[in-house]
Amino acid sequence: MIPHIQESTLSVALGKIKANMPNVPNFTIHDFRRTARSHLAALGIDPVVAERYLNHRIKGVEGIYNRYQYFDERKVALELWANFLVSLEKGENYNVTPLRKDIA
Repeated sequence: MIPHIQESTLSVALGKIKANMPNVPNFTIHDFRRTARSHLAALGIDPVVAERYLNHRIKGVEGIYNRYQYFDERKVALELWANFLVSLEKGENYNVTPLRKDIA
């Protein structure tokens, strides 16, 4: 344990469960970001908004001139992403098994 890293961080939590993930040996915290970014694209979120959602800078000349932060658009993206995750958890419209049987 590195002294300045809290026990509650995602990387510490991931380190604890990696032993139970033999089919995904190289999984990192950035895989969560990659997954979210891919799904945001599938949900129809504008690429610039999706990049700002992940707190990435807009690159090139556009990034130099465009200082708009897209807060309202990022909020919409967050709501869509949250709704998507809830629907996955419930097993709605996707080929997944619900995580808990008590979800109605």
